Amino acid sequence: MRVLIIETVIDLPWSQSLKEKRRVRQGLIDRLERRHRLSVKEIDCQDVWKTLCLGMAAVVLTETGGRELEASIRTTLEEHSNGEIRQWDAELI
Repeated sequence: MRVLIIETVIDLPWSQSLKEKRRVRQGLIDRLERRHRLSVKEIDCQDVWKTLCLGMAAVVLTETGGRELEASIRTTLEEHSNGEIRQWDAELI
């Protein structure tokens, strides 16, 4: 059994307020938790309108399963964040 840990920073250049960012953040968190069965929290940049910093963790059975889950999570973020992934740090322990 392994743990996949991901920290990501997403730029939201179109965001004009914390309210807009909060709407995107909550939609992404709900979608990721429902689709991928993982824990997701905003870990930094809470007061920055145009930046969303998320931390994610999931238990996987194999390294291959962890890499597949990582790819699927990244695809979900790219398709539904309406932003650009600036940083992506993934670790499988």
